[in-house]
Amino acid sequence: MVLTALWLSATVQAEEPAGQPPSPRSVYRLDLAWDIPVSAVAAAGLIVPEVLTDSIIHPSCPCDASSVPSFDRWAIGYSSSAADTVSTVTAGLAIVAPLVLDLADVGATTEFLEDTAILAETLLVNGALANLAKYTVQRPIPLVYSPADPSVVSSPADYRSFYSGHTSTTFAALTAMSMTWTLRHGATWWPWVVTVVVGTSVGLERIYAGRHFPTDVLMGAAAGTLVGLAVPWLHSRARIGPGTVQLAPVDGGAMLTWGGRF
Repeated sequence: MVLTALWLSATVQAEEPAGQPPSPRSVYRLDLAWDIPVSAVAAAGLIVPEVLTDSIIHPSCPCDASSVPSFDRWAIGYSSSAADTVSTVTAGLAIVAPLVLDLADVGATTEFLEDTAILAETLLVNGALANLAKYTVQRPIPLVYSPADPSVVSSPADYRSFYSGHTSTTFAALTAMSMTWTLRHGATWWPWVVTVVVGTSVGLERIYAGRHFPTDVLMGAAAGTLVGLAVPWLHSRARIGPGTVQLAPVDGGAMLTWGGRF
């Protein structure tokens, strides 16, 4: 999807007359030479470990709950299947909602394709980073420490607690949505409040589902937020460009000046 969106956006932009300023609704600048490779590598980092889970992760429990830090230990014992389902559905909606909002805002336009490409790249990068942590740390989920359930203790997929992918995905998607709205319409509070409230709810649900420890959720929220800020910002037309520094003459001397794109 990201490659198609990038290609379509580049095609439409290429048809614009030379020198014509971008639409005031366009808030992102895409660079296929960077965006396609980054998205492709991130997609591989997201998909390949999932396919090779049984080969990469080797279950190491039963484990003693006393080995879990006290600030995380209280999460052991929760196992709500309802919380698990709700968190998964909410995380899915957090991916779809920005697309629906953006389509209602700018319509089926080049700007929508640009925004979709940025959201897709944000999610791919976020997912790849989350998998890097999960498959490197291989932390057992809280359920593994609960009264023995052989199916959980011996399942490689249940040794990916650090950090929470549901939480990071929710924060990344909604933060990217908030960045897009802010860049296009100016600073406003409601997208950021939605991001915090919905993201926090998903994090709590993951804990009560027995799928993650509090530190997993906190790290997921931080990582998702950073990626959700960084990817849109790096593509933003409004960010400060590299600019140039030069010595300019003034009365009685000279001064350093900076010139660049805002």
